[in-house]
Amino acid sequence: MRRSGVPALAAAVVLASCTTSVTPVDLPPPDPTVAPPASTAVEEVIGEFGAPGIGDRLYPELGNGGYDVERYRLELEVGTDWSVNAVARIDLVPLENLSGFNLDLAGLDVESVEVEGFETVAFEHQSRELAVDLGGTAIAGVQISVTVGYSGTPRSVPADAVPFRPGWQQTDDLAYLFSQPDGAQSLFPVNDHPLDRADVSLAVTTPTGVEAVSGGTVVSESRGDSGDTVVWEMTDIAPYLIPLAIGQFTLASDRVVDGVRYDVWVSDDLVDLPAVDTFEIQPEVIAFFEQRFGPYPFDRAGALIVDDDLGAALETQTIPTYTATSARWGDVVIAHELAHQWFGDSIALEQWDDIWLNEGFATFAHWLWLEERFGFERYDSEVEAAYRTLSGIGLTESGVTPAVAADRVRAAFPPPDDPRASDLFNRSVYERGGLALVALRDAVGDEALFDLIRTYTQRYSGSSITTDAFLALVDEVLGDEPAALLTSWVVDVDIPALPGRGLVPPR
Repeated sequence: MRRSGVPALAAAVVLASCTTSVTPVDLPPPDPTVAPPASTAVEEVIGEFGAPGIGDRLYPELGNGGYDVERYRLELEVGTDWSVNAVARIDLVPLENLSGFNLDLAGLDVESVEVEGFETVAFEHQSRELAVDLGGTAIAGVQISVTVGYSGTPRSVPADAVPFRPGWQQTDDLAYLFSQPDGAQSLFPVNDHPLDRADVSLAVTTPTGVEAVSGGTVVSESRGDSGDTVVWEMTDIAPYLIPLAIGQFTLASDRVVDGVRYDVWVSDDLVDLPAVDTFEIQPEVIAFFEQRFGPYPFDRAGALIVDDDLGAALETQTIPTYTATSARWGDVVIAHELAHQWFGDSIALEQWDDIWLNEGFATFAHWLWLEERFGFERYDSEVEAAYRTLSGIGLTESGVTPAVAADRVRAAFPPPDDPRASDLFNRSVYERGGLALVALRDAVGDEALFDLIRTYTQRYSGSSITTDAFLALVDEVLGDEPAALLTSWVVDVDIPALPGRGLVPPR
C-alpha cells in the first residue's frame, strides 16, 4: 500500500443494447462537404495479466505487479496440531487494467477464490504463486475485493537471502512468524514485498488455553466453544513485519511511558530468564533516539520473546520478535530492533538491494546507544572492531599479506549498496553501512548529522526510499562533499579510510 504513482481513477462504459418506440422523422441527406463525426462508441476495456513479480532487482520473483494492496483482513483458526483454516479478504487497487493477477502463497491448500463483481473467476495455485483469472477486466484505480479460502499446516519457505527458512516457525510448544524477507506467504496470500505496505486486520482463534500475540492495537477479544479469538489492527505495514506468536505466553511488563505503550510478552518457559529484565530499558532507548532521529513513529513498542534457539531477532512492527538466544544479547539487540522502527518499518525499502538503509542505520543507532550507556570509548571500540574486520587490517596482523587481505575482504564484503542475492544480510550492509554514517558524523559533526536524519525521517515517514533518494537528500541538506563521501562508503568496492581515526585499509 501507499506506493507512489497510483493512476487517477479510470472509468469504463460498457454499452448495453436497448429498444424504445419513437416517431419516424425525415432527415436531410448528409452534406458531402462535412466530415462525419468521430465514433462515440466505447469499446469494452481489455486488461492485461499482472506480472508475477513486483520488479525487485535482486529477487525478480518476489511480490507481484499490477496492483496495490490497501488492506488485508485475515481470519485464522489454528488447531492443536498447528493447522489453520483461514479466510483472507484482500482489498486491492489495480495500477493498470487487469484481466488477472498473482498472489504469493506457499504450501497451503486453496479451496476458493471470489472477487466481488466478477462471476467467472478461475484460479491456479502452483508452487508459491496463486494466479487469479478474473474472467473480465478490473479497471485501473477502481478497488476490488478478493476473498481466498484456504487451509493446511503452514511451513517456512526456502530462501536464498538468509541462512534459514523464513516465515512460519514451529516447535512442539509454539509457532511464530519470522518472515524477513519473504515469509509472510507461508501464512496468507499476499503481495510479499516491502514496497506494497497495507493495513492489516488480523483475527486469530486458538484452542482454549493457547494464546496468540501480535502487534498494533487489540480491537476485540472473545471466548467461545471453538476457542479464544483476538483481533488486532495494524496500519501501513510491510508483510514481513507482521508479528504473530501462538503458544503459552506471559505479559511480563505492561506500562505506558510518554504516551507509548510497552508490552513485553514472554514464552512461559522464559519468564525467569534474567535477560527479560533488560527490556525495561526500552523507554530510555526510545527517548534517546527521539532526540536524534525525531518522534517515535508509533504509539506502541515492546518485545515478543519466544522460546526458540534461532540466533536472530526481527523488527516486527511495534513489537520486535526475539528468540531466547537473541534476547540474551541485551542492549545491542534491543537498541538495534527499536531503531528499525524508524529505519525499515516507518521508512520502507523500495528494493531489497537497498537493505543497508535499514541495517546500516540500525547498526549506527545501536553504536550510538552504547556510547550513551557506556561512554564514548565503547562507541569507538565498536567502530574500530568493525573497520578492522571489513578492511582486512585484522588479517594482515595475523600474517596475511596486504594484497591477499584486500582480495579476501573484497570477496567477503561487497559494498553495502551492492549486496548479493545469496547473502543479503552480509556484515557489510550492517557494519560498513554503519561506518558510512560514522564517517559522515566525523566529517560534519553531530548537529549537522542529526539534523539530516531528522529531516530524513520527517520527509519519508510512511513511505519508501532508495539509496539514490537518500544520497540526494544528503546533497540537499549537507552539500556535495558530504554526499560524495557517503557515496564512496556505500558504492566503492574498496572500503574508504577513516583518517581521523588512523584507520587505513591495507594495500
